[in-house]
Amino acid sequence: MLKPNEIQKTLRAFNLQGYSDPNTQYQDNGKGGKILTLTQNNWKYEDEYYGGEPYSGNETLWYNDKPVFRCVYWGKVAKNIEFSDIYDFLKQALQQGTTGNCVHRGPGNFTQNILTYTNTCSGTIEEFQQIEKIFVEDREVYVAVFVGGSINVR
Repeated sequence: MLKPNEIQKTLRAFNLQGYSDPNTQYQDNGKGGKILTLTQNNWKYEDEYYGGEPYSGNETLWYNDKPVFRCVYWGKVAKNIEFSDIYDFLKQALQQGTTGNCVHRGPGNFTQNILTYTNTCSGTIEEFQQIEKIFVEDREVYVAVFVGGSINVR
């Protein structure tokens, strides 16, 4: 049986290899969305999303072809904000990795010039909720909500 810290460690590695890596290429999923599939040893990870602004998606993690983790998410950039600038900064924040009790994605806080990323998490890899935000000075310009956890435990 997998231990929660094994799932969390693997998910964090795939998150760094996935969205925050500028060389990562999402593929057309044939259904109007994009998908990223990564594998390493007995692990497989998929991130599938739909939309531009706002967007929604899900992440699934398998071990030996059995799904062991699932997360759904939704996010958006505020109107009148150039979203490419925000997403470039988001990638930089996510490259920092997680800190504190955050299950995945970025650190609790990351600031560069006038941009600040925050990541508020509750729960564990087994069941969590997360809200990440980006601010330009004190103005919120991006928000994403994540809900997920371990699956097929019993």
